[in-house]
Order: sequence, then structure tokens, then C-alpha cells
Amino acid sequence: MKQLRNTTRVLATVITMMILLSSMQSIVSGQTNLDPIVVLYDASHNQQYAADDEDRGLKLMLDMVNASTKYDLRVNDDDELTDVLLNDVDILIIAAPDEGSPFTEDEANGIAEMLANGSSLFVLGDPVIGENSNYWAEALMQDLGENDAVNNFLDAINVTSVRFSLNESGFSEIYGDIMFDNEHTVFNETYPWMIRLDTSTWDTSHPIFRNINDLYTMTATLKPLELASGIARGYESTFAQFKRDFNSWGNYSHPNMTLADFEQNPLSFSAINGTFPSWMSAFEYDASRIVIAGSTLMFTGRDLDYPQTDLKWFYMGDNARLFMNIIDWLTEDFAAAPSAVIPLAIISSVVLAIGVVFYLFKKVR
Repeated sequence: MKQLRNTTRVLATVITMMILLSSMQSIVSGQTNLDPIVVLYDASHNQQYAADDEDRGLKLMLDMVNASTKYDLRVNDDDELTDVLLNDVDILIIAAPDEGSPFTEDEANGIAEMLANGSSLFVLGDPVIGENSNYWAEALMQDLGENDAVNNFLDAINVTSVRFSLNESGFSEIYGDIMFDNEHTVFNETYPWMIRLDTSTWDTSHPIFRNINDLYTMTATLKPLELASGIARGYESTFAQFKRDFNSWGNYSHPNMTLADFEQNPLSFSAINGTFPSWMSAFEYDASRIVIAGSTLMFTGRDLDYPQTDLKWFYMGDNARLFMNIIDWLTEDFAAAPSAVIPLAIISSVVLAIGVVFYLFKKVR
């Protein structure tokens, strides 16, 4: 009997300690025990912006992504985007590819397989510029906005709901467009293609726009105008125009067209005021997520398109935060820290049951 009493006391002590330990808060290691989310920036299609150029490229933005312990940023300089290369990629970034470097069939198949496996895609285009842009002095910037390359890429991977605006009908050259707004310019009406946007122009309930209050952009627009997945648009006073030739846009000093005027000359304007053209789209695509945006430029370290300015797109408003929010949304369900609640609840239940059994056993004895 004495031995049983001692055994019962020992077990009671052990049970009590286990109950106390299981009720204490436990620190669970999250990201440290998880593989980082792999973000791949493709630089193999003569992209407009170099990944390692801080002043003219995307280095500042990509460095910010890589600085997060959550992400592993990689740059693909030369390899084809095949299923082998993309096997462990969680987000693929395609930004302003050149129309002279199209995606191959193997690359399209590899990216399609990546999407089917649940990874995400971030696609960025750019606006066209004319000779009155300060960027025009740089020969490499004169072909900015070759968004037909992006549309061809989207065709190849069978993403059909969103397209960049192009004046493909009746022109020997295919030109993209650019958004204008004379009432919401960054500087003045002489430069209506640099637009300051506020919360009235985007879906504030979307996670991508969490803590976003102020954006500065120079952007192309997306089609169709009634884009269901569009989450960022212009103002009522916003309109958009195609290039009319290699050097210049249409007559952006006369934005207040009527619908009748628009029907007479449909290839000048891609969107007239009052149509609220979209410049960003975000949607789920089977098991994956896709974001398509009309401006890569707004995330670069370049100076704004204005004479003798030190203002850089990356530092303007909440531009950099927007990019990070996009990356976060594209990987929202990719990595969740293990919860301690369920294991502790199970331990507590088991310990409680054992305690009750021994208590009843002792009472019976």
C-alpha cells in the first residue's frame, strides 16, 4: 500500500508539472524553420531595367525584397525559364521585356506549369514616351513601352483576361499607350503624364493597398476598360493616348473628347476622360495568383521625367511599399508559422484525462 501511495504521489507530481508546463505560453519558431520564399527576377529577355543598377534600374527595389528574411531574391541572367529552372520558384517577376527577345515555347510551357503548381506571377509593362520626354535623350529609353511583348507572353501562357492597350489596327507599327491627367500632375500641366494618385483611385479593401496613401506613377493602361480584376485606376479626369508615330503622342492638350469624337479617331486615344482606365490588375488564376501592372518605371531608381530634378521614383510616396505589398499578396498562403495552440491543447487534454483516471483509481482504492 505504501508503495502504491508513493507511486501515486510521484505520478500526481508529474501530472501537475505537465499541466503547468502545457498552460505556459510557448515561443514557436516560425520563419527560421521554414524555407524562404524564392522570388526570381528574369533578366534574360533584354529587360529595360538592369537588376544591378541603382540609379537607372531596379536594384533599390530588389534589394529591399532580398533584405527581408522572408524572401530569397534571385536574378536569372541567361537561362531559359524552363520547368527545371522554375521548379522551386514561388514568384516569377517579368518586367518590361523587349519585343526582340520573345519567350520560347519551352519557357511558356515552363511558366504555365509553374502556375499550375501554385506559384505566382508578377508582370510589369511600361508607358510609351515621346520626344518631349526628358528620357528621350537616351536611345535605350526610346523604345519604352513595348507592351506587345508582354501581350504576346500572356497569350503564350494562356492568360487571356487582361491585356495592355495597343493600337494594333491600321498601323504598320504597334504602339502602346500612356496615361495623362491635367488635374493631378506631379509638377504641372506641361508634364501631365506624371500623375499623383490618392486612395480614391484604388480598391482600398484589397490587401495590396494596405497602408498605401500616396502613389506616383507614369503608366500604361490595361484593357478592357471594364476590367473586372482592375484594382487601380485613374481619376474621372484621366485619359490615355497611343503614340501617333515613333516620336510623339497624340494631342494630349485636348483631353475632353466626346464619344462621337472618339469614334471618329479611335486610334488616337486608348481611354477618354470619364472611363477610369485601369493600370493594375490582380486576380487568382486556378491555384496561383497574378498581378499585372502598367509601370515598371515607378519602382526604379530613376529620376522623375522632369528637368533638373533629384526626385527618384523609388522614394516617391508609397511606391516601394506597394511593390512589397504585391509580393506579400502573391505569397500570402505560402508560409505559415506552425501554431502551438493545437499541440498544447492535445497535451493538456491527455494529461487531464490521465489525472482524472488516477484520481478515480485512488478514490476506489
